[in-house]
Amino acid sequence: MIVSKTELKNNSLAPEPEPVRRDFQSARILILAVGASAIVAILFYFWEMEPMPRSMRRWGDLSSLVGIVVLMMGVSIFLRNWLTVARKEIREMRSAARDFLFLLSLALFLFVAAKGVFTFLSVTPGFSGLASSRIYAYLIPLSALAMVVRILINFDTAIMFTVTASVLSTAAVSGRWPELLFLLLSGIAGICVAGRILDRHKMLRAGILTVPVCAIAAGALEYAFSGGGHAFQACIVGVVNGLLAGPIALAVMPVAELVFGYASDIRLMELGSTSHPLLSRLMTVAPGTFHHSLTVGTLAEAGAHAIGANSALCRVAALYHDVGKIGKPQYYSENQAGTENLHDALSPGLSRTVILSHVKEGVKMAREAGLGDRVVEIIEQHHGTSILYCFLNKAKPMIQDRKASEEMFRYPGPRPKTREAAIVMIADATEATVRSMKSPSSTEVEEIVTGIINRAYLDGQLNECEMTLRDLNTLGEAISHVLIAITHRRVDYPASGSGLADEDT
Repeated sequence: MIVSKTELKNNSLAPEPEPVRRDFQSARILILAVGASAIVAILFYFWEMEPMPRSMRRWGDLSSLVGIVVLMMGVSIFLRNWLTVARKEIREMRSAARDFLFLLSLALFLFVAAKGVFTFLSVTPGFSGLASSRIYAYLIPLSALAMVVRILINFDTAIMFTVTASVLSTAAVSGRWPELLFLLLSGIAGICVAGRILDRHKMLRAGILTVPVCAIAAGALEYAFSGGGHAFQACIVGVVNGLLAGPIALAVMPVAELVFGYASDIRLMELGSTSHPLLSRLMTVAPGTFHHSLTVGTLAEAGAHAIGANSALCRVAALYHDVGKIGKPQYYSENQAGTENLHDALSPGLSRTVILSHVKEGVKMAREAGLGDRVVEIIEQHHGTSILYCFLNKAKPMIQDRKASEEMFRYPGPRPKTREAAIVMIADATEATVRSMKSPSSTEVEEIVTGIINRAYLDGQLNECEMTLRDLNTLGEAISHVLIAITHRRVDYPASGSGLADEDT
């Protein structure tokens, strides 16, 4: 694919969001952070107060409360500022209010849970005599929550969360350097083993992989800072922490997906089953669109593998990208099966309205079905602001008479924000174009794919996602390879034969 340096310069930068809107969002996040932190700090303060008669309570001494409030607010401001900077500096990092509230909720939950469990085990007769009370700090399940953040958001955010939550949890149990270092080591171990986890068994296995790190870290730190008296007991507690990491992560993840709208790779694999009600409905009502979506999913998955993007997300999002066509399937060529094209009897304006509506309807259906924000965003962005060239050509007389404009025949957008959305856009366009041709040659397929990628790039459709020129070339090669395999010509069999074709030909 050849693109000039001038075109690269003119198309490489995405439009910046409006400053007023960005400032408003930052202020809203900060207010939410301070409010949530203050509420938790006050509740924690009253929890810590020793029971005494009302007349003896010293309400004037608020140093403990002030310290807790300052700690909570500091963590909240740190999270907000880190996400703001990360959005600019880290690839495909978004600073959404949802992500911030999710991270803050996890951190505060861990803070309160650590204090509660530590206090309970320290005073319970069955446990208090087994070991020094500080040993129970090694039970704090930071590795499990770090795994959840790594899976639902990304690696960089999980590292930041681990650092923040380690400080908070250490403060909750009045810990020292051993507890802080243990939490940092166990959290990083959880992040490292939680890559692309596609099923629940792998999640449990990932938790087990943290056991050696948790056990060795707990024993070594206890021995180094406190002598060897409780080192073995610390190792046992570390083993329990690692064994519980997987089950805790599995318990937290569905709640996070339900409350915050995330879709983990495990959830995506479940959505990818053709038995899902929405896909079953698409297969029944619009079989041509369903077959098109299956092919686009294959192309998108191959392209994602080639450039290191999330292949599971690309495949599943491609399966659902055209579900909005369920409402009016007969208006789309893949479902007409040789019948009369209904658009021949419609004006370009009416055709435009029908075609554009499938994106909005698809987003609505996806939200109602609970597909998760990542899938919904790709459905919304898979056409970007591209032009309906077919109906634009029919409307040229109207445009010349100034009764219409080219902008009327553009999809409303937004443009792809992620590499996965861009991959689905390109896979969708290439599959539709190649399918409209009769037995294209390998060279023709490669030229079509290259032309579609160039057109999307020069039209600015890829300005807002992190796709490099190398990614685009590699993506084009991967999609071309699959399309050539799908559209290859079969051998013509003689009529006198058995009439059965070899499927491998």
